[in-house]
Amino acid sequence: MSHLRNHMISAIEASLGSGHRGGSVAVAVVCPAEAFADAPHWSPGADFTAVGGENPESRCWERHNADGTVTVVAAGVGPVPEVWTVTADPEDFDGCGLGNSMHGITWMRDVPGAVIDREPYAGHPAEDVSRYWNAFRQEWGVSPRGEEQAGAGWMFGSGKVWFYLDAHVEDTGALLQLVLDLCESFGATAQVHPYNPATKTYDGPDAHPDYVRRSAG
Repeated sequence: MSHLRNHMISAIEASLGSGHRGGSVAVAVVCPAEAFADAPHWSPGADFTAVGGENPESRCWERHNADGTVTVVAAGVGPVPEVWTVTADPEDFDGCGLGNSMHGITWMRDVPGAVIDREPYAGHPAEDVSRYWNAFRQEWGVSPRGEEQAGAGWMFGSGKVWFYLDAHVEDTGALLQLVLDLCESFGATAQVHPYNPATKTYDGPDAHPDYVRRSAG
C-alpha cells in the first residue's frame, strides 16, 4: 500500500503546474483473465466484432458478410428496449454514429433495402449482461474495460479485464482506496501512469480515464 501511495504521490508532484491536469494521476487496475469468469456474457456469434472496442458491457456488434453487406446487432435499443439486427450495405450505416451510441441503428428504418429484425430485450441474454454490469457500477462506482479497439490486440494480456481511473490531488485518497479494494477483491495489479505535459495526456493506455472523487459523505 505504501509503495503504491508513494508512486502516486511522486507522479502527482511531478505534474504540478502542468495545465488543467497538473497534480493528477491515472492508475490502470488490471485483473486476471479469470476474475470475471462467472459474469454473464453474450454476443451474436464468434464472427461478430464489438463496435467501438471490446469490453464486458458491449451492446453493439457488427459482421462483414461474404456478399459485401454488413450485419449490425444492437441490444437495448429504444424506450421499450429491443434487440435490433440490421443487414445493409456498409455505406448505408454511415451517419448512424454507432461508435458513439447504438441507438443510431434506428435510423436504418429510413434506408431502402435494409433488412431489419426486432425482438424484445426483456428476457434476452443481453439483458442479463447489462443487469450484471449495472449492478457492478452501482456497487463500485466504476466500470471495467476490455480490448480497447477491435483488432488492435489486448493491451494487458488476452482476455484480461481492466479499469482505468484518475483523480486530482484532492481526491487521491479516494482513488488509492478504490484501487486497493479492486486489487484485493479481484486479484488485480495496479500500474501508475503520470500526466505528461508534453503530450497533454497520461502516459497510459487511454486518454479518457474514469474520474474518482471523494464520497460526499
